[in-house]
Amino acid sequence: MIRNAKKIAGYSLLAMLGAGLLTAGMQSAMRWQVESEIKEDLQISAELMLERANNAAQTAIDVLNNLAQSPGLSCTSDHRYRYSEAARSTAWIDTIGLVDRGGNLVCTDLGQSARQTGLLPAYQLDSRDVTLSLSAGVAKNDIPSLLVVRHLNNGRRLVARVPGELIRIDPVRNDLRRFRYGMLSMDGGTHWYLLDPEVTSGNIVDRVSMHSDSLPFEVQLSISEAALDVVTANAREFINILGFLFGLIMIGIGWYFGRYKPSDGDIILDALDNGEIVPYMQPIIDLDSGAITGCEVLARWVKPNGSVVSPNEFIPLAQNYKLTREVTCRIMKQSCQLLDPVVREGQVFKVALNLFSHQMLDDSIVGDIEDVFRDSRLGFSNLIFEISDRVPIQEMDLAKDVISQIRALGAEIALDDVGSGHSGLYNLTSISVDIVKLDKLLVDALDGAFAGPQLVQGLIDLAEKLNIGVIAEGVETEEQVIQLRKMGVSAAQGYLFAPPLPASSFCELMKVARRRAKPDSATAEGDEAAQAPEATEEAA
Repeated sequence: MIRNAKKIAGYSLLAMLGAGLLTAGMQSAMRWQVESEIKEDLQISAELMLERANNAAQTAIDVLNNLAQSPGLSCTSDHRYRYSEAARSTAWIDTIGLVDRGGNLVCTDLGQSARQTGLLPAYQLDSRDVTLSLSAGVAKNDIPSLLVVRHLNNGRRLVARVPGELIRIDPVRNDLRRFRYGMLSMDGGTHWYLLDPEVTSGNIVDRVSMHSDSLPFEVQLSISEAALDVVTANAREFINILGFLFGLIMIGIGWYFGRYKPSDGDIILDALDNGEIVPYMQPIIDLDSGAITGCEVLARWVKPNGSVVSPNEFIPLAQNYKLTREVTCRIMKQSCQLLDPVVREGQVFKVALNLFSHQMLDDSIVGDIEDVFRDSRLGFSNLIFEISDRVPIQEMDLAKDVISQIRALGAEIALDDVGSGHSGLYNLTSISVDIVKLDKLLVDALDGAFAGPQLVQGLIDLAEKLNIGVIAEGVETEEQVIQLRKMGVSAAQGYLFAPPLPASSFCELMKVARRRAKPDSATAEGDEAAQAPEATEEAA
């Protein structure tokens, strides 16, 4: 008995030592991996910050260069109209003005009353043709505006102002924002805007510094050690538990973990096989008539107990286990079947389906679309395929080819989440799209955010010039509808009209909406019969 007890104690001690070494090794490997991921995330975030500043500055330079080709620019009403047209041609510039040799603002596109002394330094003969500088805001905490200056002749200069609020972004992922420090600055160390951390304890573990190749911009991003502790907290706890369980396995209860446990990928496949991942549909509304002109199809996981799993929880699992093709095909097939009665009535109806960004790099999605909709009443002309602007497209040439094949079928392409992604304007110039969908962040900006309405109007005007349709997402108030209609937007979706609905509820909603839209022939005939005696009496 004593000998057996000693053996058990010895085995237990070896098990605990082995579990401790395994736990320490796993935590070190996990910390190294997380730190590498954070470094990569900071690199991408710095690129996005620098790209936004470069795009804004270069756009302003190009606008001023175009204006400078017109000889004899002055403050006449005709020339101020040119300044105004140039400012409205891009969403980055809010005003353009003319500065005299002494650096005094003579006029702007807003009028000659906008005079300001000492806006720029007095002109020097050795000054560059194009210069960039920062202009402090009115309030202490205002983000400085970028002044882009273009020399004309005799010391006169054109100046375009790019508001700092349009440039400031924080692309660092949410779980790191409390610990990150960021700065966009110009040559000489003058910072344009700062991203201050909420938590400043701990040493810096990752730092990224990036310079623009052509413009005087620099981005610095860093993360404190406290971020690693918070980001890895759950993982470290899990590893500790795993190490403890490993020790228990070594002393005799390995059967618990030896039994089969399905992976998250198996769970997703089971949900697909059981018909638990289903389409929900949010109506798209014509703001002029109030009619339902289509819907966006969204994937939901409805479990047997009736609970609904958000796509934010299961879509990443599908991506990790490379099951996005299965999810997309299942949603397309179910949508095709469920919406068949809706389309059968012959009314113009658009169905928007979301595609993953990596599906744009593989033309197998084109074959899937053809297989599902080839013999369907829901034809290709009824389809809109949405590409999110939140995830950059890595191989643009491949994406262009896939997009062209989808459009060749007769379907349309929409750029989704414009206003929340890495650069909707860049994507608009890179790929052929038929529709842009304004993200809820932009729609919310209509309710008072600084320059929000101007930014939205600029995007709408750009879409109109490119002959691209616009749909507003996330509409929640009647005031937003009024503003959007004034800006020229005729289609929207959001909780003001309806949330994403189960397919059966959406189809019932369509039936009710169409019954109300049709004239009641029986009532009309009854009214005519009632009016006939009155007409006879009047004739007599």
